[in-house]
Amino acid sequence: MKEALEQSTGNDFACCYQCGKCTAGCPVGDKTGEGPTRLMRLAQTGRIDEALKSDALWYCLGCQTCTARCPQNLDIAGTLDALRALAVQRGIVSPDQARKRVEAFHHAFLNSVRKNGRLQELALVNAYKLRTFTFLQDVDAGIKMMLQGKINPFSLVTGGEGVQAKDQITRIFELADKDPHVALGQQRRPGKIESKPRPEVKIDPSKRIGYYPGCSLAGTAKEFGISTRKMCQRLGLTVDEIDDWNCCGASSAHALNHKLAVLLPARNQALADAQGFDYVLTPCASCYNRQVAAKNALAESPELRDLIRSVTGQTPTLKAEFINPMQLLFGLDPEYLKSKVVRPLTGLKLACYYGCLLVRPASAMGFDDSEHPMKMDQLMQALGAEPVDWALKVECCGAGLTMAQPQLIEELTHKIARNATEAGAKAFVVSCPLCHSNLDMRQAKMQKRFGDLEPMPVYYLSELVAIACGADPVEVAVGKHFVPALELVNK
Repeated sequence: MKEALEQSTGNDFACCYQCGKCTAGCPVGDKTGEGPTRLMRLAQTGRIDEALKSDALWYCLGCQTCTARCPQNLDIAGTLDALRALAVQRGIVSPDQARKRVEAFHHAFLNSVRKNGRLQELALVNAYKLRTFTFLQDVDAGIKMMLQGKINPFSLVTGGEGVQAKDQITRIFELADKDPHVALGQQRRPGKIESKPRPEVKIDPSKRIGYYPGCSLAGTAKEFGISTRKMCQRLGLTVDEIDDWNCCGASSAHALNHKLAVLLPARNQALADAQGFDYVLTPCASCYNRQVAAKNALAESPELRDLIRSVTGQTPTLKAEFINPMQLLFGLDPEYLKSKVVRPLTGLKLACYYGCLLVRPASAMGFDDSEHPMKMDQLMQALGAEPVDWALKVECCGAGLTMAQPQLIEELTHKIARNATEAGAKAFVVSCPLCHSNLDMRQAKMQKRFGDLEPMPVYYLSELVAIACGADPVEVAVGKHFVPALELVNK
């Protein structure tokens, strides 16, 4: 079993010398008494059955902090993913309610993608509630989202928008179900962790840019989708969606099935290559992370390229580069970008919150420092805002566990918000729907629980760029936030 785990993760567990750095930096390392360090020790000594029973697997946020900081370059997050997948395969049941809710969320998520090719958020919520009997949880937030047009109740009847080539999605799930633990990457070796610089991005405004919106930007993160398109319009950029794109699997595929987590975004890569895109704008940090990881896996694995060709009929050329909004903006000529700014964000004190997946792991992301990133700060400063210097800009907010572990999210976001407030920030700026949801939607309950912070607006990066380029805050949907955000940008 140990050998199979090493093959699946690329790790040589003998290289782990139990320094404890992974648990020391883990945002939830204190929740179960069994942090990543102990699970790595169990894997190292071959006590896999004992590791599979650990509730720590179900508190893992997938934030990659442990992997990013391992001095031996071991994929610790990938090890927890592999152990979790094995536990589900074997039907190992834990009395811990948190584990049951997390597992229910992941299954509801992936069942929606299996059926539609894209995540139908309302179907996910309903399936999760039926599995966990949490019918009253977040009802107030759900009603508000329906009134704002973020959730369409009729999608349960119509099925919502899905992938046309459903047979390809079915085939991907069949391949993943058949053998979820196949090694698709190279073996990891101990050594200094170094950021591998991503290819330099050069954006020509006269050429079309691919667009991968992901599943949330037409739903619960609707304002992110609206403002991203408005930002591109104000910058004179033409973006075209990848035809028939599918869900990348974030944040549930990697939690239960390593192979599925690679095959789903790999199909998007093949489609983008075939449609002739040089760059594909990917606003969601989680989607961006999965797409970059998939491209790296495709580059390393002939087996994976063959699998995708067998599914899509197309061989990935890996020409299309998936980029985040900051890469897009830094890829423009500075003078060109400067010429588009007509309404500087003067006096706006911002906490630039990168979260975890936008910059981790450094070996894959490579466009900014994984511990102290500054690209967003530099961009906001160029637009006239005043980014504050604060400590928790890459601390995880709880990611995709917002439904399964809301109290944990409140604790994590409270720590982040308190640090930003103490640094003098009046608002957050983010580039991730999960970060926005956790900081914005959960803020009222966080404040009620701890009672020591004032409301703090949470803006998407695209909203502030669009506003600085002359867009009206109302037209970029700033009014759809849970924490009132219009007043601050109207001043």
